[in-house]
Amino acid sequence: MFQSFFSGLSGMITFSSGLDNISNNIANMNTIGYRGTNSFYQALSGQNNGYGVRSDNTSINLQSGEIRETGQATDLAISGSGYFILRDGGDYFYTRAGQFEFDADGFLVDRTTGFRVAALNEFGNLSDINIENYRQLNPEATTQVNFTGNLSTGSQEGSTQISVFNAQGEEIQLTFDFTNNTSTTAGSWLVSIKDENDIEIGTGEVRFAPDGSPLSGFNNISFDIPASANGSSGTAQTINLYFGEEGSFAGATSFQQGTVSTVSSNLEDGRGVEGLVAISFKEDGSLNLLYSNGDTEEPYQIALAYFNNESNLTLVDGAYYEANSSQEPQIGAANQGVYGSIVGESLESSNVDLVREFAEMIIIQRGYQASSRAMNISNQLVEQLYDNTRG
Repeated sequence: MFQSFFSGLSGMITFSSGLDNISNNIANMNTIGYRGTNSFYQALSGQNNGYGVRSDNTSINLQSGEIRETGQATDLAISGSGYFILRDGGDYFYTRAGQFEFDADGFLVDRTTGFRVAALNEFGNLSDINIENYRQLNPEATTQVNFTGNLSTGSQEGSTQISVFNAQGEEIQLTFDFTNNTSTTAGSWLVSIKDENDIEIGTGEVRFAPDGSPLSGFNNISFDIPASANGSSGTAQTINLYFGEEGSFAGATSFQQGTVSTVSSNLEDGRGVEGLVAISFKEDGSLNLLYSNGDTEEPYQIALAYFNNESNLTLVDGAYYEANSSQEPQIGAANQGVYGSIVGESLESSNVDLVREFAEMIIIQRGYQASSRAMNISNQLVEQLYDNTRG
């Protein structure tokens, strides 16, 4: 009879523990990346352990939460089984909550803890993500200008303008004037190169074959521009003017086409100092940096972890987990095997199902009431026994 007290008490204690777990799940129903936990119970039997029930630990609900779009470039979700890797010195944490941001030093960090988000470097090792050195593109000197269009043999001149860049990223406007020289040499055009002050800084000659394509050996002109537009000292910069291959009409041409030449020029390379204007993440976790001139860089790729048994992860706080010593994660990247893909500008919601939690709560309430009732009946029986033996 006395055992029924302890069995009923163990039921009340165990159901209270289960209610604690349900309460924690419900409290985190809006916690980004949170995965609910399930309570399990174990029957006690035998002389040493007594009878009744006890809590047999909890397990993580591995079902993914709903992915919701946020519009924030550094918010990331995982469509798959991977976990983001966070680094705090030599400690590693794992999470599905991709609430990230760039801190004042340019590191991509978890918005809640400040832990740094890990990337995979070129050797497959974990490294930090830092964009401090990528906030602007360094200038690149122009080395070649390409020409297209037609220098009509029916015209006496042609002209085109373009801006080139020196090694300092300074923009220098050039004008290319073409003069028909076919009266002296068949297919010949003289080229005069002038700067923005209308000062001639280079000359040359381009010739065309009878079919109108550039003549080999006369399809390139080289000239120098100052190292700096403000006249400071430095090595002069050589630029090559390229008119195309002989037999090809993809570059410049020269044949009869009215009395107006339509030659034009475009840069093969070169740029000024370009600022970072947009950040995004691709499905494979690559960080995509867009600059003001349209160029892009992809210097980092988000690292993901995969666990053969996620249930063995230890919940540290909220949506952050640690791996125990018996389980090392597999490290990889999105779009590779089991890791899943990255969903940019989105976050994974908690996977807590409120309807299911309420149903579990009702079951626990009934179990607690029944255990309490069993203790009450046992108490009445004991009182009756005492009353019958009194005196």
